[in-house]
Amino acid sequence: MTETLHEIALPGCTPIPLAHYLKALGVLRLVSEQADPAVRGWWEDDLFHLRSRLDVDALLEFFLEDYRPTPVLTPWNGGSGFYPKDKKTGIDALGSTKAPRFSLYRGAISLCSAALSRLGLSAKPEGGEKEDLLKVCRASLPDEIVTWLDAAFVLGNDGPSYPALLGTGGNDGRLEFTNNFMQRIAEVIVPKSGEPAPRSRGQLEAALFDVAAHDRLRARSRTKPLGQFLPGGAGGANAAAGYDGDAVTNSWDFILMLEGALVFSGSVARRRSEGGPGLLSYRFAVRTTDAGYDTASAGDIAKGRAETWLPLWERPASYREVASLFAEGRASVGRRSARDGMDFARAVATLGVDRGISAFERFGYLQRNGHSPCTGRHH
Repeated sequence: MTETLHEIALPGCTPIPLAHYLKALGVLRLVSEQADPAVRGWWEDDLFHLRSRLDVDALLEFFLEDYRPTPVLTPWNGGSGFYPKDKKTGIDALGSTKAPRFSLYRGAISLCSAALSRLGLSAKPEGGEKEDLLKVCRASLPDEIVTWLDAAFVLGNDGPSYPALLGTGGNDGRLEFTNNFMQRIAEVIVPKSGEPAPRSRGQLEAALFDVAAHDRLRARSRTKPLGQFLPGGAGGANAAAGYDGDAVTNSWDFILMLEGALVFSGSVARRRSEGGPGLLSYRFAVRTTDAGYDTASAGDIAKGRAETWLPLWERPASYREVASLFAEGRASVGRRSARDGMDFARAVATLGVDRGISAFERFGYLQRNGHSPCTGRHH
């Protein structure tokens, strides 16, 4: 008997802003790894689509009842939850729960705490201490955590490097990603029981299907922005009808966004023609250029950390295919790799990228009001 497949459009997962693009990757990855390995995903009419054995209700039920959060932890960061002055509501809740869906997270927290103890660290490490801790984490933690480590930092001959997508090792200024992730998890899933929180379904429907959530649901996340991933939701001047506005975000947005970021990982390579220190080679990432958008300024080159060109594809693809695209995808100009945004645009024009990509969204990590990515554009 042939199994029924359901095609679902996800209006909450759009190419821009960056947070919503990453949500799409997160949904595809989690459904593939934890619910339906045969799931397919693609972009159509600027929305992400899924084809799987899960209908809408089953998709919601998976995330509410069965989803097991990936253990993302940054014990090298101040504010990560591992140090005395850090906020501990999230890490304490997940570190002490007996709920089966958090067993991997609980074990990861314990292993990171043991690594800190072994190195005698009771405060945020600096300099050589930090690099030693990164090496210990990379060498001793299980594969499920190493996936996150590979996305957050790269250890090369010249020391650690930090891909711009995840800030400087899992933080955007004072916004520490992993501690916030644990707090958001504890908001939508009751840590003690592992059951969904009372308002979790409404927030999840809003995150996936762009359903207008009740004001009370939105108010629960007003002071918790998504940082560089959703600069329009950061609040501040001109963010509301008055002089100032609060951040308005959704806990599931943050959770699925960070889960999607795990699709990325970095590697360090030396290019002989440049002769300098090892340069970070990162999937679809190049140096910042100020060409190609109306609000460019001279300071964008000096202060820009990088820019990322994220692919859109129209053919239904499995998560394995998408992960391979991000792992192997390269943009070339002639015989060399693209180095900046201008090179990348030339590579796209000359078909110097992997086949099957219909368009790209370009994001810049620019220091303007904090470190916020520009709105992407099709190329």
